[in-house]
Order: sequence, then C-alpha cells, then structure tokens
Amino acid sequence: MRGMRGRAFTGISLLACVALLAAPARAELEAEDVEIRVLLAEQQPEMEKLLADWVDRNTGTWNTAGLEAFAAQIAEPLSALGFEVKIEPGVPLDYPDRVDARTGPLIVAERKAQIAPEAARHFLLLGHTDTVFEPDSGFQKYAPDPANPRRALGPGVIDMKGGLVVLLYALRALAESGDLPRADYTVLVNSDEEIGSLGSRAAIEAASRRAQLGFVFEPAREGGEMARSRSGVGQFHLAVKGVASHVATSQRDGRSAIVALARKVIAIESLTDYDRGILLNVGTISGGTKRNIVPDHAEAWIDVRFDDVAQGKEVQRELERIALANDGAGTSAKLWGMLHRPPKLETPEVTELLAKHRKVAAALRYGTPEPVHSAGVTDGSIMAEVGLPTLDSMGVRGGGAHTENEYIELASLSERATIAALLLRQLAREERDEPKPPPRSGLPPGEAKLESPRPSPPVIAGSRPVVGP
Repeated sequence: MRGMRGRAFTGISLLACVALLAAPARAELEAEDVEIRVLLAEQQPEMEKLLADWVDRNTGTWNTAGLEAFAAQIAEPLSALGFEVKIEPGVPLDYPDRVDARTGPLIVAERKAQIAPEAARHFLLLGHTDTVFEPDSGFQKYAPDPANPRRALGPGVIDMKGGLVVLLYALRALAESGDLPRADYTVLVNSDEEIGSLGSRAAIEAASRRAQLGFVFEPAREGGEMARSRSGVGQFHLAVKGVASHVATSQRDGRSAIVALARKVIAIESLTDYDRGILLNVGTISGGTKRNIVPDHAEAWIDVRFDDVAQGKEVQRELERIALANDGAGTSAKLWGMLHRPPKLETPEVTELLAKHRKVAAALRYGTPEPVHSAGVTDGSIMAEVGLPTLDSMGVRGGGAHTENEYIELASLSERATIAALLLRQLAREERDEPKPPPRSGLPPGEAKLESPRPSPPVIAGSRPVVGP
C-alpha cells in the first residue's frame, strides 16, 4: 500500500489495527482495509467540522449566488486529488411562478486510471449541492442535537452535504492507500436535484452511458438500510384563473380562483392509493391579493409518486382531467408538469452490489440491515434508466430530510466513508465486466420518456398545458 505503509500511526491506531485484525467476525478484512478504517476513524472530528461549515452555507435550489460560491468548496479538494474539474454555469429554466429561473452550476470532475485502460473500471459518483431550504427559511445553521449528543441538526445535513463529505473522504482514503489510480472516476455534482435535475439530466445520462458502475451519496436510513428499488416521481403545477371583484359592492360579479382550486385539490388528493403505491401530495397553495377582493388567481404544486410507468401515466391523465373539470363558472385552469424520474427497478446487478456492500459493512461490524423499497427518489433513477447499475444511498445515516428536524447520526460520517472506500477498492480490483445491458426502467422508447433538459426544460412526450373551461 503505497500511501499508507509509510504513514506513522499513533500507538492507539496500532492497537486498533491489531484488535480489528484479531476479531473473528472481521477475518475478511485485510491489513490495508484496517488501515483505511483507522485513518477515517481518526478523521471523524475534521469530517464533522467540515460538515458544520458546509451546512452553514445556504445552498437552496434558487439561491444561485450561494450555489455558485459553494461550488468551489467541492471543486478545490477534488482538484487536490488529481481530478480535472470543470464548473459549468447554470442554465435557464421555464419554470412556473419563477421569473428568469435558472439552475446553479454543475461540477464535473474526472480522473483517469493509471493502469492499462482495458483493465480499469469506470465509476460514476453523484451528489448534489442544493437543499430545499432557501435563504428566507428559519432553518439555517448546523447545531448539536440537545436531546442526543450522537446527532447533529441542520439544513441539508443528510440531504446531502453529509453525503458529499462521505464522498470526498472516501476518495481521500483511496488516494492515501494508493488505490485511487486503479479506476477511472467521474464525479458529477449538480445543484438542481431538489427540483428534478431539470437542467442537469442530460449530463447525468451522458456520464452514465460512459460508466460501468454508479454510486449516489444520498442518505441511507437511520439504521443504514439501503434502497434496493425506488418509486418514480412527477411534479405538476396547477394554476387557476378567476375574476376579481370587490366583496362589498360586486361580489356576485367575481369568480373565485381559490374556491375552484380547492375543489380540484380535494379531487387530486383522492387519487392517492396506498395499496398500489400511488402517492399524491398538494404541497403548496397560494392565491388572491386581499381579504376583501374575490381572488382572480390561485396555484398549487403537486408531488406524485408511483411504482410503475403505467401508474404514472394514469395519474397524469387524471390530473389533466381534473384541470379541465368545471369547478367554477368563469374560471379556467392550466396544468404544467412531467414525470421526471422513472421508477428504479430491482435488478440482479444492483442486488449483487448490495450484497457486496453488506459484506463490507458486516466485516466492519457496522450492521447489515436488509435493503428496502423507497418512495424517495434520487438521480440514481436517471442513471439506472440508461442501464447503469447504481447504488443510490451511499451517504450518511439520519432522518427528517426536508424538515426542520433533519438530523445526522454523526458516527456515520466515518462509517459510511469507510464502507464506500473499501467497496470501491474491492470493485476496482475485480475483473472488468462486459458492456452494460440496455435500460431496464420499463419505459418503452418514446413513451413517457423525458426529453433532454439541457438547455431546455424537460417535457414528457405528449404532455401539454391544459386549459379548462
């Protein structure tokens, strides 16, 4: 091991190495594996410090200036590891209720193997810098959890700045051990994941077609459960127009957009079918101007989850029907939306990767919970759609994502970085696989397929604005 054999371990580290190698349950660990584990365990305090610094930097999806400033925080340490790094500027988006909307930057980092090209595997590592917490959110700072000293709270602490810390330190450990040159690496970090990767999808697809194995550093669950499969997701915006009037002098002349939207919201929520894995959520509603004016506009954002493509298309048709329905004479509605990530299906290749991941975790005594199906979505679904076997919950353990209770299990920083480093090291040393099979997402060519969104926003073939009576 070029990087570590000359490294001066402390007395505690040497004792730890001996103890780990002697433990029967860890008999499969090599001395080099143990050194990586000890190295990352020693780096736990600095990982926590880096995480705190990153979480305190607001990178809400629409905080373009914050995202542009934060890009350097990712690019610089990757450059120090020998990656060729490019920061591509954001792209404009045609996005409802946003004027001059655009994404933040896309970070693309590549490092070629220093072994024979035909022997080198190509790994794609994915992450995102954006969070759901904009600068006007009341949840802005990293803080220890007063109820649990083993946890910390903060915006994006698991989704996914903790995952970015894990990604970086896993690569640093491989560089220290001399294993980083054994494979080709592409690291892609976008800043529009929380709105469906509308500007970065084409780049993710292209990078996925060049790679052999994919890894996304989104969080695992609190107990370390990994996702074996995921639901598909769609996002829709419903805007209703009415007729304004003064409630005191001409209320009868008005047509309330809020009343019409309320009726549609009830119909939308009724489409949820837990038994079939169909979930709809009207997440935000806004409208009107003053309490004494009949509102002439109202709008809502809708989240859709589904377990197969046919279900997603069925829900989209129902949303179009609801938009067209006459829920108030003199009102009209327009529906914008797309099924922007397909379901991520369980495949033999991913099952094999999960088994290898669990084997590494077991050797380290980090627990081996069973993989689960998740209704949460990641860019791993885009990678899988083009046929790339992908593990997409390689990040930290924790919970409460997208809420002001978001927390991280702090020990998982070094734990998950160790698992990632040892798994990548193991995979890099295996024989190169045959070319990837065709996509298995279940999306027939031309049906519900998302068009390339760079530089234009993605649309589904056949999707359209809907204007009601």
